[in-house]
Amino acid sequence: MSTLVKEEGALGFYRGMVPILASTGIQKSALFASYAGARRWCEKSGVPALTDPIPLSGGLAPSILVGGLAAGTARAVVETPFEFAKVRRQTGGSYRSKAGVFSLTQLKELYTGASATWGRGTLMLTSFFVLCDYSAKAAPELISQPLLGGFLKGGVCATVAWGVAWPIEVAKSKVQSSGGSSGRSTVSIIADIARSEGARGLYRGFLPGAMRSFVANGAGMAVYQFTQSISK
Repeated sequence: MSTLVKEEGALGFYRGMVPILASTGIQKSALFASYAGARRWCEKSGVPALTDPIPLSGGLAPSILVGGLAAGTARAVVETPFEFAKVRRQTGGSYRSKAGVFSLTQLKELYTGASATWGRGTLMLTSFFVLCDYSAKAAPELISQPLLGGFLKGGVCATVAWGVAWPIEVAKSKVQSSGGSSGRSTVSIIADIARSEGARGLYRGFLPGAMRSFVANGAGMAVYQFTQSISK
């Protein structure tokens, strides 16, 4: 942080922010709509495997897992090009066509790291929705409070979920960076990091990521839950 201030000033902290601003609203809408739609489909399917609680899970509904998969897929489709642009900007690279003309080749490049983005998003979101379900069952009165409950649910559950998926986030960033590992599988990148750096390498950057996750997702869930409460 101090190096950024010295070299680039306060604006250095916001490098790569424009792609995220452009994608966040669409991305969140897509993932929540996909999650809700997948859950409704499961609940109305009449198939016991999709409607009955999973045995020995504390009442966890299969629809939550299916919803997490749908949400992760929707998020990856929307998010990957913007994440690619963000990472390139943050690592000093470019995501624009050198010829200045948009083409199918550039479209393919914008989806560099799509499999890692999908794996990270699916694992993270499924963990998040499962944790939200358990937290609502464990402390229903607290979690149901529009602002405080939403902030705690969003902040804590999302940060723990990020912890579960963070090794894939590290691999994704390597694939999408300007000097990255494009063309290699996510699993092979994670295995190489684990061999050379151990668990510390797999969780590189997690502290600032967790700080961002707790505040951003806590605030987002608080606003989401509050708007739901006043619209009823």
